[in-house]
Amino acid sequence: MAKKKVTGEDGKTYVMKEKKPIYKRIWFWVLAVLVVAGVAGSLGGGDDNNAAKDAQESSSTTVETETNESTKESEATKESEPAKESAPASTESEEEEATNADEKYQAILDEYTQKIKDAVPGLVDEYNAEAEKNQDGVEGLAEISNNKISELAEISNDGISKMADVHFSNGSGKYEDYESWATKLTDVYMKEAEAITDAYMASAQ
Repeated sequence: MAKKKVTGEDGKTYVMKEKKPIYKRIWFWVLAVLVVAGVAGSLGGGDDNNAAKDAQESSSTTVETETNESTKESEATKESEPAKESAPASTESEEEEATNADEKYQAILDEYTQKIKDAVPGLVDEYNAEAEKNQDGVEGLAEISNNKISELAEISNDGISKMADVHFSNGSGKYEDYESWATKLTDVYMKEAEAITDAYMASAQ
């Protein structure tokens, strides 16, 4: 940038910077380039307009598609509502099945409890009769006792097997329910088996 010396009214000399002409300034040429680019862009604006229309049409199609899908989902939801209303009926059906299962479990428990009790006196008599003929000492008596208890266990296992059939066919679906009823029958078997054990203890003395 050129410098120019100027003498002021006070007689002093000042150095002043000369300003460049406007056409020599950088910002002038930057502005000129932008203007030219703007003009060129406006001349080719037809393609941009077409692109804008295509984009708008694509957007419109997308909106229509989403609207249709939303409508279909709404209709599907409405169709599924009756199924929700029928849910209580399904629950009632399950409760009825569970009630029926309990009744069957109880019937099996009653039947096999009686069978076990009926079998015990005969098994005790058989044990006593075989114990009198025993030649193997205490070990022989224990084996006879175990055989009679095993016969009683077979009756109990038969009842538990029938309870398992109820569980798999129309039970509540919970293993805990079947296990509870099976335990009740097992308790009966163990209590009644004590009669055979008592006969063994008496003979082993």
